[in-house]
Amino acid sequence: MCTSDEPGFYKDGEFGIRIENVIICVKHDKFEDHLAWENMTVAPYCRELIDLSILSPDMRSYIDTFHQKCLEKLTPFLQEDERALNYVKRQCAPL
Repeated sequence: MCTSDEPGFYKDGEFGIRIENVIICVKHDKFEDHLAWENMTVAPYCRELIDLSILSPDMRSYIDTFHQKCLEKLTPFLQEDERALNYVKRQCAPL
């Protein structure tokens, strides 16, 4: 089953911001009788919008791992578009 994960923040009457990722339900890789969510989205988060001062080490690691996945999956499709590939490489560089 696929669904979307849409965490967000809304300031009443002013603005809102939301990240939307498509996720799929999969068997957990460590716990036989459990399920887990796997992120299917491969668009990197915009570095300029990430406030590193409030990220825990675990969250920072999660984002770096996610960005590495994005880079691995997108690079083959961007070989003929140097500008797009350079953008993705910049966005996916370790935090």
